Amino acid sequence: MKPQTTLNLQEKGWSSAEIKKAEAILERAERYDVHFSRIVFWSALVVVVFGNILVSFILIPFLIVLNEGVLFSAIILLAGMMGFLYNFLITDIGHLEKKHHIWAGILVPVITLANVAVTVWASNRFIADLQVNNPPHNLGIASMVFAVAFLMPYIADRMRMKIRERRVSGA
Repeated sequence: MKPQTTLNLQEKGWSSAEIKKAEAILERAERYDVHFSRIVFWSALVVVVFGNILVSFILIPFLIVLNEGVLFSAIILLAGMMGFLYNFLITDIGHLEKKHHIWAGILVPVITLANVAVTVWASNRFIADLQVNNPPHNLGIASMVFAVAFLMPYIADRMRMKIRERRVSGA
């Protein structure tokens, strides 16, 4: 507990034993919050990774039969939804250390791009093997569209926070 808070409590008539008991309760609650936040973080990270894998499998039939315009719309929609989940993971879970943000900031985008790359490669193989009347998709463009759409919710949230900070500091 902060020294000023301890002084305020003493001025209000709290005994040293009561103050120590309150400190112990608050510390125990904080440890619980940190532990719970870690569990939520790792669970959410697993959900995001498996969600990305699931999205990749869902994309394969669309990649086989759709033209690029409709395909990119589907990719943007799915990537945006996963991006919102990702943004929640790295910004809204309290009591996380910097290493958790680094893990999430590296691991999730790398896995996402790998999933999209494998998905586009697999769909191009299906197009060739099934002799579908659809040209093969460009792996780089599809991956970039997915990556940009995936990161847009995070970028928009960061910009919103910067605007809010400027309004508060300028007011």
